[in-house]
Amino acid sequence: QRNLKIKEGSNSISVTNKNANVVYIRVLNSGVLPFGQELAEKRNLSVVGNYTDLQGKAINITSLSQGTDFKATVTITNLKSEQVNDVALTEIFPSGWEITNTRFTDYGNSTVSNASFTDIRDDRVNFYFDLNSRETKTFTVLLNASYLGKYYLPGVQAEAMYDNDYFVRNKGQWIEVVK
Repeated sequence: QRNLKIKEGSNSISVTNKNANVVYIRVLNSGVLPFGQELAEKRNLSVVGNYTDLQGKAINITSLSQGTDFKATVTITNLKSEQVNDVALTEIFPSGWEITNTRFTDYGNSTVSNASFTDIRDDRVNFYFDLNSRETKTFTVLLNASYLGKYYLPGVQAEAMYDNDYFVRNKGQWIEVVK
């Protein structure tokens, strides 16, 4: 393995095999795209997200009043006619929103899911599960618009942890919490 230095902008790589040996080439990129420039991608999974008030009525999240309680619901579908195991669905939320974690209170769960395992963090919820052929699952997270300001909401991402044929990511958007 060799690390190649690159300069910002357009780059190209050229490889010449001077022998009769088999050569395998793999190019790995890493980094973080600027906000709003992440690429939507879809391989054998589809994901749809929506936001509702606590009564289930659709809301516009681009501008929410501080203190608003609402739900984020993500529906994921296996588009192939074969089972996929060990799917990880990640929802990252903007720092102006708080995940309402009621798991340790008398109010029950803050998430509704068919997940095998749910990992609730400060800024994200990870759901882990399997999907049967053409199966659809829905996951819901209770949120609160807590801190005034403008924030970036990254897109939802899901992937089969051990099978690169299954991956989906949608684009994010800017949101605002107002008085």
